[in-house]
Amino acid sequence: MTGPSATADAFAFNGYNRGPVREFGIYIHFPYCLSKCPYCDFASRAEHVIPQARYTRAVLRELSERAAEFAGRTAISIYFGGGTPSLWDPECVDLVLRQIHERFEVAAAPEVTLEANPGTTDEGRFAAFRSAGVNRLSIGVQSFAAPQLVSLGRRHSGDDAVRAFRTARAAGFTNVSLDLIHGAEGQTPEGAARDAAAAVALRPEHLSCYSLTLTGLAEDVPMAKAVRRGEVLLPDEEAQAAMGDAVRGELRRGGYERYEISNYARAGFEAVHNSLYWRGLEYAAAGCGACGFRRLSGDGAVARRWMNDRSPEKYLDRVEQTGLGEAQSEELGREEHLRERLFTGLRLATGLDLGALEEDLQVPVRKPYASHIDRLCREGLAEMAGTTLRLTEAGLDLHSEVALRFF
Repeated sequence: MTGPSATADAFAFNGYNRGPVREFGIYIHFPYCLSKCPYCDFASRAEHVIPQARYTRAVLRELSERAAEFAGRTAISIYFGGGTPSLWDPECVDLVLRQIHERFEVAAAPEVTLEANPGTTDEGRFAAFRSAGVNRLSIGVQSFAAPQLVSLGRRHSGDDAVRAFRTARAAGFTNVSLDLIHGAEGQTPEGAARDAAAAVALRPEHLSCYSLTLTGLAEDVPMAKAVRRGEVLLPDEEAQAAMGDAVRGELRRGGYERYEISNYARAGFEAVHNSLYWRGLEYAAAGCGACGFRRLSGDGAVARRWMNDRSPEKYLDRVEQTGLGEAQSEELGREEHLRERLFTGLRLATGLDLGALEEDLQVPVRKPYASHIDRLCREGLAEMAGTTLRLTEAGLDLHSEVALRFF
């Protein structure tokens, strides 16, 4: 199986638009789960009976309708997110991938990721996904410790998580990512470190390690309500910061490079798809709750973002009536897009090339923000190397506060 290195390296040199955007990603959302986690604000629904055929037909139709918008561009990444996409029948995933290859221009070796939860698949199912064209798995472990899994509302055990990883290896996957969450009720820095060490011991190619967040979400999730009622007590900010330090220490000792605020990888296995978001590139989208982004030409708005209906029933009805699941959209002006690029670009450990950003958007950046940049450098939160502004480790830990200084 082709590794990701060549695609990732080629992508890294095309993070900015010097002329028409040529590379983009495709995101497919599968909203169905076995249960709904109390902290999750994604478009997801717990269902025992999943309308596999009907949902697949809707996604196929939507992809067909969207293809013309991305003519002349090459898809370097395809991502199946959720929900729990590993509950989607492999033959349906195969149909979706075939449609993508028929309707879009696709790179010779694209990154094709599918999210999976422990306990929702077996070796035969993983092998079927691999035969369909999936070459990267992202497994939602979250924790290996029973108390944390209970507090997060997860149904699997730590042993299930290990079994899922080993099953992926047995099915032939050589690019596997694991997700961890720290900061659940009752967790300590020592517990977070043990979770990270358990993940490192499995030797995945990629790790995403997030701090539990209940603010700024798309919906008011049950855990946030329980916290307000005093039924759930989460660790304070100081404890959360200590957990983050402990996790980073374990990953660093394990040989994983921090290439983004919450993402770590062995060399050559940085996530191509997520890098599209952080670098301001385009992505087509299909499926319930999926969001898409496309650059525009002309003197007006410079980009357009759309979001599909978050209700599976409404999404299916909308696609069957109109061909698209789009429920809302917005057009971004140059300044608004600039702010988004600053916010997302500074998430990357390699930083943001402000000169290339100025060339891309045709707006000044370094001069109007010179005082902010100078202050960040003096405070040890950022460094300038030529035209590239990059946050230090301390700056990455305070990314939101640092980025908001530009606004």
